[in-house]
Amino acid sequence: MIFTSTRFKNKNLSLIAAAFISFTALLGLQACSSSSSSTPPVVNENAGGLFKGTGTVNTSTALADVRGFVHGTRFMFFDEATKVLYDGQITGITGSDLTATVDVYVDSNKVTTTSASVTGTVTSESSLSLTLAGTGFAAGTLTLTFDPLYNRGAAEATIAPQTYLGDTSTNANMTSINVMTGLIFDGSTQGTADCRYDGNVNIPDASINIYQLTLVITNTGSVSCDHLGTGYTGFFAVIDGSSADDTLLFAASNGTFANFSIMPTL
Repeated sequence: MIFTSTRFKNKNLSLIAAAFISFTALLGLQACSSSSSSTPPVVNENAGGLFKGTGTVNTSTALADVRGFVHGTRFMFFDEATKVLYDGQITGITGSDLTATVDVYVDSNKVTTTSASVTGTVTSESSLSLTLAGTGFAAGTLTLTFDPLYNRGAAEATIAPQTYLGDTSTNANMTSINVMTGLIFDGSTQGTADCRYDGNVNIPDASINIYQLTLVITNTGSVSCDHLGTGYTGFFAVIDGSSADDTLLFAASNGTFANFSIMPTL
């Protein structure tokens, strides 16, 4: 009887051990299955770049040649012919979905009293689409394509010493900007206003074609300058016109006025 009891006890222990091994194996299979079927993490697109494209705003106003910059969380896009500039802040990117806010300047003057909300989609180094949910020029869409010249890089020797001349967004009309060795610049207006520009340039990342700028605009004569002010910030980029590196993209704003242009070399 003692032998039989021991045999049954050993058999029961074997059954328990087998059940435990089977349960452990099942847990392992479930863990593997869960791991293999888990959703991969969302990869957020990068909006940085130079862009060009088109838009439709203010119900039916067509923007035929939108140019501009995205650097960090800031974007500046302008259409020279319509004299409108969009100065915005990206508030978030999840996957390819983008949210932002934007202020709008028309004929140099800020026309938004409250920043308009923006939604859109972005694909790194490919495309950017924005929908503006404000009113007037702050309502509509921008459809933009990445410009590979963004990856040409930035260098003092590329931008200076050089003088650029363009039709700005203000009553001054033609404006010259002289970028000098040491990455300082000055400028003056021609036509119906006496404005002087004094500014500084820095290169935030030599691998990308973005130059950051600060700017002060003062009056130099008897004809009033319609966009006087301090605290202007914005961007330069050097692009190709009739030849390589012969054209300056320029945009700056200070919360009250804006100035922007496509400026070939003089």
